[in-house]
Amino acid sequence: MVGISELSKTVAKKTNTTQKVARNVIKTFLDTVIAEADRGQKINLAGFGIFERKKQKARTARNPQTKAMIRVPEKNKFVFRASSKVKYK
Repeated sequence: MVGISELSKTVAKKTNTTQKVARNVIKTFLDTVIAEADRGQKINLAGFGIFERKKQKARTARNPQTKAMIRVPEKNKFVFRASSKVKYK
């Protein structure tokens, strides 16, 4: 698995900048995507995909250990839909 540290090393090399600057840019980008999605915006990165928050309805589910039925409340999920360029590469 690749984390922000590894990504920042690669980005720093490719952009001829420091790893610290690259890490700050990546973190700022991710924070901005999350903040905009929380505000109800869809973030469309052409050729990559769409980030957004979607409301998941309340539902009933079964606890696999006790087999008891439980109520799962409604929640807002963070979702990503990949573009076809990413899906079929």
